[in-house]
Amino acid sequence: MNWLTRFEQDLGIAFDDAEHLLSELPEEFRNQAINYLERFRILNKAGSTNYICYLLAYWLQEASNSKLEDCRRLTVAMIFVMMYYHLIDEVMDDPEVSDKRKLPLANLLQFEFWKIYSSYYPAASPFWHSYRKYTAEWAEAVALENQNDFFQEDPVRIAHKASPVKLTVAGILILNGQEARLPAFEKAVDVVLVTLQMLDDWEDWEKDLREGSYNALISEVQRELQIPRDRRPNQEEIKHALFVRDILFSYAERTDHNAAVLDQTAPTLTHLIDFHEYLRQSLKQGAQSLREERELLAQGGLLYWLSKNQTHA
Repeated sequence: MNWLTRFEQDLGIAFDDAEHLLSELPEEFRNQAINYLERFRILNKAGSTNYICYLLAYWLQEASNSKLEDCRRLTVAMIFVMMYYHLIDEVMDDPEVSDKRKLPLANLLQFEFWKIYSSYYPAASPFWHSYRKYTAEWAEAVALENQNDFFQEDPVRIAHKASPVKLTVAGILILNGQEARLPAFEKAVDVVLVTLQMLDDWEDWEKDLREGSYNALISEVQRELQIPRDRRPNQEEIKHALFVRDILFSYAERTDHNAAVLDQTAPTLTHLIDFHEYLRQSLKQGAQSLREERELLAQGGLLYWLSKNQTHA
């Protein structure tokens, strides 16, 4: 995991810088903001899938010939971007939320990342065109996902819920006079975000089914079992698809295409490629684990119990 370990120190500095800026917020929001920041310190959370949000600037540094200080500042901006959008998502998911300070805090965070971006990009900079584009992609994705089957119809749109991550790509390339590379690098990040969303949706399918949220794995089960569009699969049907029909294998195989696109469009982004492989292998190992669990169950309850409860000296 060189894509992480090589940058841990720089990432820690960026989070410390973010905390320092939050300590200067109005007193009424200061502790709330700093406590919320702690939820995003990925170095404290093994297995976090948010790595790309905060490591992307560093992954792009060598290919774009960027300065380390610029990568750190743009990472701080992205920390605030992610905090902002998570707050907005929380309010959208629960309009009756009792904490009425979430939206005001979101606006304070928005000002912080705007301040960083404005220090680099004047009003006429093409960066702001990219900003508007990614914001529109995010807005359409969160507003329309339950009215469309994005995973089957246009898979890249399941990545657009995380489109603001690409602000780092636009920021790094435009800052270093490499705007011509932007379409290829956007495409590369998009395919990684598709795979990331697929992994998240496998881990969260029970929660998403319960809450009625769109989920790519549930969509795949619906297609595989030929369930009419006017209803969603139920929990028993999804478990049947997972444990009996091995749907997670074919689901994971769809990431092979993403890997090929990534290799073709951005072969120089080795850390992004390695991170994508980490995601793919996590998904494929999950499929293999389900198959092994089924086979143990088929061999008998005692063997299954021993496999789950054996201790190692």
